[in-house]
Amino acid sequence: DVQALVFPNTDTKYLKDIKQIGDAQGPDRLFLLINPAWSKVETWGFNILAPNAQKKAQEAIFDCEGGGFQETYVLLRFSARGEDCVAIKAYPYDWELYAYIEDESYGAPIQTPIRLGSSEDKPTSTLYTELLNKKPEFKLTKTMRQMSNLF
Repeated sequence: DVQALVFPNTDTKYLKDIKQIGDAQGPDRLFLLINPAWSKVETWGFNILAPNAQKKAQEAIFDCEGGGFQETYVLLRFSARGEDCVAIKAYPYDWELYAYIEDESYGAPIQTPIRLGSSEDKPTSTLYTELLNKKPEFKLTKTMRQMSNLF
């Protein structure tokens, strides 16, 4: 038996809903928050219309019974050292880290993922930079690779 709340945001209405559903579900039933617009309590900034929203979010989501919600599937896209990067977290495994490189073998550049490694913790751009610097495919920066293809 499962219940899910899809696209909750930082509106305090959702905090009430999450608390209510979580209490009704109990500790032995699965309750999913699908694609929430937040991943840390700091997402709830100062809002004069929602006093104490950050405190309520901390209680309802991050410190709730059972230890809070766990991230079970996350896809992060960002840039490190000018490269397009992606990190995937799929419970119960570690983060899998990739960067895209241009594959010119089809006559037009196609973004091809290259696995850089994995990490127990949420990856940082510093970690990505270290991993990118170790890979021979990324010896040249993206701009330098593009320039070398012109000549």
